[in-house]
Amino acid sequence: MIALIRPGSWNLPLFLHVFGATVLFGATATVAILGFASRGREQYAPLLSRVALRTFLFGIVPSFILMRAGAQWIVGKEFPGNAKTPGWVDVGFIVTEPGALLLIILGVLTWMWKRRGATGRSAMFVPWLASVYVIALGVAWFAMSGKP
Repeated sequence: MIALIRPGSWNLPLFLHVFGATVLFGATATVAILGFASRGREQYAPLLSRVALRTFLFGIVPSFILMRAGAQWIVGKEFPGNAKTPGWVDVGFIVTEPGALLLIILGVLTWMWKRRGATGRSAMFVPWLASVYVIALGVAWFAMSGKP
């Protein structure tokens, strides 16, 4: 119902934000699943680590940039100037700002996992860090869609 009264100029930034967030959620979950799938399967670890690194580079990084750019764009349109943003917008920023640091750490660990294979400690931390960020994205998703 709210979409009916939203100005048409908000459609593109909102679409880009939601699209980027959806792809980010899926790509991060994919990295987590690949990390958990490689446990105990040393013969598949090189393939799974290569796919995880490519998913990070070509999925997570561009979708995070798209999601953040869309978020800034739509917040600028919806709450111009120094207008007070509601709590559900703040939840999104709370998840994504420290999440950028978490994603940098995840990227470094994924690269180390690919380089060292299943023998390095990074192979152990990649799925857990990705899972933590997936849960954080789920919380932000709930806050954005439900607006509690």
